[in-house]
Amino acid sequence: MEIETAAQQGLLRNRAFLAVWSAQILSMTAANALTSALIALVAEVTKSNTSSSLLILFAVIPPVLFGILAGLFVDRTDKRLVMVVTNALRALAVTLTLLFERNLVTAYAVNFLVASVTVFFVPAEAATLPAIVRKRDLLTANSLFTFTFNGAFLLGFIILAPLVVAFAGYTALFAAIIVMFAAAAALCATLPPSGPLVERLGVDVAGQAIERGRRDIGEALGFLATRRAIAWSLIYIAVMYTLVAMAGALAPGYVREVLLLPERSFALLVAPAGIGVVAGLGALNLVTPRVGHGRVVGLGLGTTVAALIVLAAARPVAAIAGRAAKGGGLEGLPYFIGVVTLTAFVFGVAYAFVTVPSMTYIQEELPEVIRGRVFGVLNMLVSVFSLLPLLLVGPVADLWGIAPVFVGAAALVIAVWMGGRRVRHTALIDRGLANVSRDTGASR
Repeated sequence: MEIETAAQQGLLRNRAFLAVWSAQILSMTAANALTSALIALVAEVTKSNTSSSLLILFAVIPPVLFGILAGLFVDRTDKRLVMVVTNALRALAVTLTLLFERNLVTAYAVNFLVASVTVFFVPAEAATLPAIVRKRDLLTANSLFTFTFNGAFLLGFIILAPLVVAFAGYTALFAAIIVMFAAAAALCATLPPSGPLVERLGVDVAGQAIERGRRDIGEALGFLATRRAIAWSLIYIAVMYTLVAMAGALAPGYVREVLLLPERSFALLVAPAGIGVVAGLGALNLVTPRVGHGRVVGLGLGTTVAALIVLAAARPVAAIAGRAAKGGGLEGLPYFIGVVTLTAFVFGVAYAFVTVPSMTYIQEELPEVIRGRVFGVLNMLVSVFSLLPLLLVGPVADLWGIAPVFVGAAALVIAVWMGGRRVRHTALIDRGLANVSRDTGASR
């Protein structure tokens, strides 16, 4: 349906848009496949949850370090050149994995370099769209890019990387990723150059931008202090994003220690969760109009707690199933694996139930004049929320097992669920009164 609309509005006849969109598909799929492969590779080499956590941490740090600089640089540089160079640099960085395939330092360095370069690619890509797409087509173009963002995760992280590694090995996958980044760079090179630059990059400009960024963040935090429902919605999203980062770091160790399977089988957890997100998106269209955003978010948070507790309790059950398997009772372990994958699916549904209504509520309630600054705070929250857990979850899992990590995550979600309960209920009542008032006015 979305593709048909795009064709009717001329997007699929717009060569520049097709080039950017194709480059996004290739580069996002390649980046997700690289992350998936490096997670499995590091887990295989080290047999350590701490090492996997550090790998994810190296992907989280660059947005914190370079986020403001990236936006500043992109605004004052030819965006076509930025996209070409960033894709070329990512291809070049991945070549290191061909030279030092099973080297731990190389894996960390490549992950950090690719994440750092991506920080510059993303705003350049987003800023290019308004220049090559008609204003009336922007909504459809952004919808296609959002669809691609999610589809590239499923294709690269869950399908491409596990399959290629299983049947052809890491070297073949890394070579394919290099080709995909290089092809994305070639596509971006066909774009028209950016218009004349109004302001050149300089030390004084950088200082002004940083000061302006601090002021904007202060204004956004002041606004959020008066709009608690929006502030709590931001917290919900940040917490769920943090849980996903933690799950990505622990997934290889989980399948090794709990499911008694090789590390590269972690797709057994990731794939059901991804499918659950898609199923949750479909269910939201049926549930949200009937019960409202607040209750859907509360249901999602409660379901998340239940899923985390099931995953935390899994290890002793896995030990029993493993002993049964070694004794000849092979029927117990597959059923147990099925329960865990089903729990991962439920977690994916809960993730959609929390994040999508929260984001929708923010978009609907935020005044346009402060929207960008509030989303900047969201990015900051996601980074801050992710850093400390990623530093802790690996060592805790290695010392005391994975169960305490999931119990701690469940406790965090319970605290957030209880802390925002009254605000969710109040916001729901206020929205209901507003809808009644609007309907009454319309009937008059």
